[in-house]
Amino acid sequence: MFALVLLVLGGVACSATAKRVGSQVYSQPRYGVDRFVQAKGYRVHYVEAGQGPPVVLIPGAFSTYRVWDGMLPALSAHHRVFSIDYVGVGDSDQPSDGFGYTVEEQADVIAEAIVALGVAGTRVVGASYGSAVALNLVARYPELVSQVVCIEGGALIAPEVLNYSALGRLIDWPVLGDIIWGYMKSGLFDAIAARSVMGNAWVDLTPEARGDVIELFSANIMTMSRASWMGIYRAITTRIDFVEALERTRVPVLYLYGKESKYRAVAEANARRFSESHPNIGVVAFRNGIHDLHLQYPDEVSRLVLEFFGAAPSRHLAATDEAERDRSGVVRP
Repeated sequence: MFALVLLVLGGVACSATAKRVGSQVYSQPRYGVDRFVQAKGYRVHYVEAGQGPPVVLIPGAFSTYRVWDGMLPALSAHHRVFSIDYVGVGDSDQPSDGFGYTVEEQADVIAEAIVALGVAGTRVVGASYGSAVALNLVARYPELVSQVVCIEGGALIAPEVLNYSALGRLIDWPVLGDIIWGYMKSGLFDAIAARSVMGNAWVDLTPEARGDVIELFSANIMTMSRASWMGIYRAITTRIDFVEALERTRVPVLYLYGKESKYRAVAEANARRFSESHPNIGVVAFRNGIHDLHLQYPDEVSRLVLEFFGAAPSRHLAATDEAERDRSGVVRP
């Protein structure tokens, strides 16, 4: 019993020490400057860097803008980049009610933000959940997007195929959820979480790169509320299907996925469906790639994105250990 009391107190204490004061940003960005925009009644944080045609970056589930730090120098050398914290993460608003964190709601907020920022016709890059948001944006607001790059994710996501951990459900429990959330906030498991997400790619990272990944995973959880975490978890464990709406658009899409991804089945199902129904699609599979290709191969992903956007010269991508092209050519606008 005494041990249980210590466990509870420890979890609550860890949770309490993780709280931020006021509306200050959690930390200064490595690249660019912090900015905010109001959209759909929410305060949305983003980091802006570079000059040129606009590009909006949307991170994956539970992730802040920091996941794009490895790509931001290359992209901002050619584009005006808006690396955002969507509603629920980082320094953006994190509503506990009135917002369901669905891809449609996130797309609505980002659409209004794009208009407010005066960058209609922007290119958009999304990862995982952020890719689903980006594609939903294209499906419902095609006039706001000129091109989109997806790093996995998609318009059709079946939760039974993803086989998510039960951790999310446990966090929603009274008392036990408080304890788990407190220890997640403690930072004790940041390295474990980073290593789990990176999978086999972890061994290829330099010590410095490993430290960077751990740091961004720490920022992800330290800046989130339990309510927003649960909201996103519920959104990604509910079936997502807006394929038909997306098929009516003709916005060029570049779809990237990893053949060593834990969610390869979902990625290949989306790539196959896009290839069959969308005339403006390019698909690139990374032979040794994991789900988070932007963390594993930031330089190569940046090169493909810039090539697709027309900011870098095109060259044939040979079948190497890094990547192989599933279809010939990358679609141009």
